[in-house]
Amino acid sequence: MKFGKEFKTHLEETIPEWRDKFLCYKPLKKLLNHHLPTNPNIHPQPWFLQILNQELEKFNDFYVDKEEDFVIRFQELKDRIEQLKEKSSHGEMCTSDCEFSEEMMDIRKDLVTIHGEMVLLKNYSSLNFAGLIKILKKYDKRTGELLRLPFTQIVLRQPCFTTEPLTRLVHECEANLELLFPLQEEVIQSTSPVEQHTEPPVDNATNVIPEASSSHGEETEDIYRSTLAAMRAITGLQKASSTSNPFSFSSFFSNQDADGTGAVTAENSPASSPASFQNEEGAGKDDTDSL
Repeated sequence: MKFGKEFKTHLEETIPEWRDKFLCYKPLKKLLNHHLPTNPNIHPQPWFLQILNQELEKFNDFYVDKEEDFVIRFQELKDRIEQLKEKSSHGEMCTSDCEFSEEMMDIRKDLVTIHGEMVLLKNYSSLNFAGLIKILKKYDKRTGELLRLPFTQIVLRQPCFTTEPLTRLVHECEANLELLFPLQEEVIQSTSPVEQHTEPPVDNATNVIPEASSSHGEETEDIYRSTLAAMRAITGLQKASSTSNPFSFSSFFSNQDADGTGAVTAENSPASSPASFQNEEGAGKDDTDSL
């Protein structure tokens, strides 16, 4: 499937509040196809760079706000866990095993929810990066300029594409989930199990969908479906292309971060090496039709 269709499908299936925070891929593509200046005295790069910088500002604002929100919410969850441990260690247990189980279940649901959102934010970063690379490639082809490499170096220094702190937060969340699951299994003996759904592995996470009867459960299901859509888009981009071009998506995602979620870092991007661009020139027309 072409990247544009993958991107459109993901937007349709992602959290509605997130849709206008993604790259305006289709309008940018249309702009390059039909609205480039025809006057030879007008250089297209300044106004095109202005548009791209506005997109980067949009990405950064959304990403940083979300990341800060995750840090606060996750700290609150860790405090709740510590309070529960403290009660247990001092013999201040809840009035019943059922009450204790409910509190543990609430914490577990909140952890699963925030974990899903964090994984979704990492995929948000990856998909926007992939879209930018496609748009820059199309711009270079249409104008004969070489904007992609220098602008990619700028892109990789943006907060929205520096995902290492978020990755650490995801792993810490998973560690707490792994800790709480056995505790919950030991305590809850008489209650019915929570309905579980399995999704493609994401950061080795356990994906749990709470009951859809509550608003909390519906919210978590929305995140679950959106994460699945993001992973389908990432998987589509990971399909091998017909050439060994280091800017093709097979090469791009083969250098993803070690946890395998497709997030982009300055170190793992093929664009971080000038030699990549030189090698690409010898590759010729690689996957232009996939734009």
